[in-house]
Amino acid sequence: MKRRTEKEGNFTSSIIIMILAIAVLLIGVVILKRDPHIPLLCSTALILLYAVYLGVPWADMRASIVKSISESIEAILIICLIGMTVGSWISSGIVPMVIYYGLEIFSPKWFLVSVLFLCSIMSLVTGSSWTTIGTIGVAFMGVGYGLGIPSGITAGAIVCGAFFGDKQSPMSDSTNFAAAVAKTDLYKHVKSMVFTNEPALLVSLVVFFVIGLRYGNTNVDYTQVNLIMEGLEGAFHFNILLLLPLVLLIILIAKKFPAIPTMLIAAFSGTVFTVLIQGRSLSDALGFMHQGYTGNTGIEAVDTLLTRGGLNSMTGTITLMMMSLMLAGALERTGVMRHLIAKTARFTDKRFGLISTTLVSTLCLGYFAADPYLAMLLPANALGQKYDEQGIDRCVLSRTLEDGGTTICPVVPWGTNGIYCAATLGVPVMQYMPYYIMGIATPIIALLCAATGIGIKYVNKEKKGGKHIKESTV
Repeated sequence: MKRRTEKEGNFTSSIIIMILAIAVLLIGVVILKRDPHIPLLCSTALILLYAVYLGVPWADMRASIVKSISESIEAILIICLIGMTVGSWISSGIVPMVIYYGLEIFSPKWFLVSVLFLCSIMSLVTGSSWTTIGTIGVAFMGVGYGLGIPSGITAGAIVCGAFFGDKQSPMSDSTNFAAAVAKTDLYKHVKSMVFTNEPALLVSLVVFFVIGLRYGNTNVDYTQVNLIMEGLEGAFHFNILLLLPLVLLIILIAKKFPAIPTMLIAAFSGTVFTVLIQGRSLSDALGFMHQGYTGNTGIEAVDTLLTRGGLNSMTGTITLMMMSLMLAGALERTGVMRHLIAKTARFTDKRFGLISTTLVSTLCLGYFAADPYLAMLLPANALGQKYDEQGIDRCVLSRTLEDGGTTICPVVPWGTNGIYCAATLGVPVMQYMPYYIMGIATPIIALLCAATGIGIKYVNKEKKGGKHIKESTV
């Protein structure tokens, strides 16, 4: 059978098919209010029809899709292990103990700074902004009311801390997704975010410290905070030995130990302490790794805080990644991204233009599509090759994706994150938006890094424009 001659696409056909694919995604996510999984699959089907029009052999399309997914298998395995680690670290008492002692040092004198700091810590150890907001966040809203602090300001501090930790934590879904679609190492991605995330947190701390000076009332109702602490203390045996897995994890990450063995050690160390310190059976401990931990203290706030983790909890994230990578492979083989990138060359042929284009793209997609995964996926596919051409490490790409796509989530009124934050804290998005300091500062700091070269990591010794680019971080 004679093979059909393949047509070569062009910019016009590529932009049309891309607009249609984005429209399908927007209809599914924004109008029909569905999770992005099936809309992504529908967009992929549209690209496959375009491939039929071009005459691209199915064997080539399949190979491109399989290649796209196979390149992220390690990231998928890491996500599985993170779910297991969260389950075992909660059941062992590691996460509850960190939260308990964090709440114990809570200071009403430094209320807003304390709220920001404690919400950051909790999101870091749990990898979940929603869990933080729905538990201690709600408690802090009551405390703030007792201090006479406007609810928008308190909510702003809570959201800043919750999304800082979620964005920085290697336990977070969005952190793993950004690293996967940017095709970079998870820990390189986490370390790269230090250059934009931590300065934004510092700015937030300073601003909330200044705001907090206006509120000196110390007659605080501790009821909600005490209730959470009593529930945690009653459900777990706290022991200083529980800090060992956390310290070990930090050391392994600092030593650049491979991610998969690191997460295996973290998960099973939690299992060991579940048996030795909490007195649970080995069967129960293994079950927590698989199905997650379920709180049963009878205190709603505490049970919400504890019920999470497990291998099964990562199924939605993994399938979302599979759908995203399938779309990426289809876009790659049809040449859609290649033709679009060719038209943006004059904007992205320099470091600042490339990073700012990535940032603006993710911010716009994150706001209008109200989905951080879509906001990170499309720019990663469209611009990833440009980072390689300029010798910029892809951890800079992954960081920029989160600086835009993840950071903007809580200020999108029609997005799931914005709706959740507003409903849970009882404060409209527009009321806490001016105090979402981290979200305002992060993109600005990202642009400053792009302009100055601070925190920009380069890879591959190569001669480019008469200059040697060495593997280093400026």
